Amino acid sequence: MVKEINEDELDVLIKEKKIVIVDFSAVWCGPCKTLGKILEDKVMPKIKDDEDVALVKIDIDKNRGIAEGLQIMSVPTMMFFYKGQRIVFQGQNGKNEDRVVGFNPNVDQMIMDLIEQLKADPTPEKQE
Repeated sequence: MVKEINEDELDVLIKEKKIVIVDFSAVWCGPCKTLGKILEDKVMPKIKDDEDVALVKIDIDKNRGIAEGLQIMSVPTMMFFYKGQRIVFQGQNGKNEDRVVGFNPNVDQMIMDLIEQLKADPTPEKQE
């Protein structure tokens, strides 16, 4: 099960785990529920025994400080952290991005590909 955490728990988790995937969501958000189901059914079974990876969710209504601090303007939004730093990656439009906004039906494959890439190449571009 994808654990719901708060800002303080995220800070600790980012320091403890090599790879942290954060699903920013809200209970009233339909696409967030769909994304959550995919994360539960397709991603969690593949990473549940991986000590280096954590997949968590943060309710933006319960954690407004971090949502505002990270400029989460809409949900669902996913962010990825590697060795304590937010990952910047090339988005679908070719621009460097630090988040995935909205629902993507292939999100499970995207996440697994990212995990494999990070484990294979320990020097991804990171946001300072």
